[in-house]
Amino acid sequence: MLSPYVNSNLIQSLTTMDTHVFRSSYNFVGHAYLQPLTISPFRSSYIFAGDAYLQPLTISPFGSPYPKTSRNQRGNWVFPKRISRPTSFSAKFSAIMDSLPSKVVEHVVFFNIKESTPPEKVNAMISALQGLKSLDQVLELTAGPALRFSSGTYKYTHALHSRYKDKQSLAEYCAHPQHVNVGNEFVLPIVDDLLALDWEADLGEPMMPFYGAIRIAVLKPKEGLADPQRFELVEILSGYKDIIPSVGQVSFGQNFSLAWAKGFTWGFLSLFPGVKELEELNTNEEHAKIQNEKVLPQMENFVVIEYITSPNSANL
Repeated sequence: MLSPYVNSNLIQSLTTMDTHVFRSSYNFVGHAYLQPLTISPFRSSYIFAGDAYLQPLTISPFGSPYPKTSRNQRGNWVFPKRISRPTSFSAKFSAIMDSLPSKVVEHVVFFNIKESTPPEKVNAMISALQGLKSLDQVLELTAGPALRFSSGTYKYTHALHSRYKDKQSLAEYCAHPQHVNVGNEFVLPIVDDLLALDWEADLGEPMMPFYGAIRIAVLKPKEGLADPQRFELVEILSGYKDIIPSVGQVSFGQNFSLAWAKGFTWGFLSLFPGVKELEELNTNEEHAKIQNEKVLPQMENFVVIEYITSPNSANL
């Protein structure tokens, strides 16, 4: 039986996808960090979405994997929603939860800091990235050094995760002068590699309003992976919260910004109330069995980063 959080439209789009078609449908001409809108000669004819210009969004061969249905008919989100004054903590918490969307756009970036970088510059980069949370387009944003890291090929030392109500909000964030300035002044001078993914996620519940730790995985399934195996992976990852009790919220989807994705096509993250719950995941035998027997054997490549989202994570 499918998990209640598995979106049948997402499964259909992922189980029938051909990544070669996706790559040939786009014309990528830059990245927010490297080519701000003010210097792009294509700004009048291209649509900026995520980490690259797309020409145009409407030619996406898979479109939005979450069309409106009777289950997720939401209309246009208005955020933040006006909250009436509650009379108790529980009422206030309920009001906050009711105002949070259950469908979001996820944006994750992995950074590899140059080994010769002074600690004070690393801390300045993290602080500058965390400061982007103040932008109106951002629903949530955290950044910090990796607590744990694993990959078959790549090495990254830091990560950022942020959420937006839709693709347009993400595009506005990437083009915002403050975002461009942070990239040019604090990020690019001290990193030698970047990886970024964006995906739409139907969470099946209100967005988790706060979390103390996060585990982000970017995945590249093997070429020619059969539909039954692909279907099983989508079901497992989409319903991970039902399988592993310590997980507070999961998000899984198909990447739609290919410029800095290095061929990775799936994004998957797990949010935890705190480090204790993250550690419970890492010692969970069922989690280890799923990863070692079901997920990783079907991947051509993967990158996994865990980090703490508290303010102290900026201190190396």
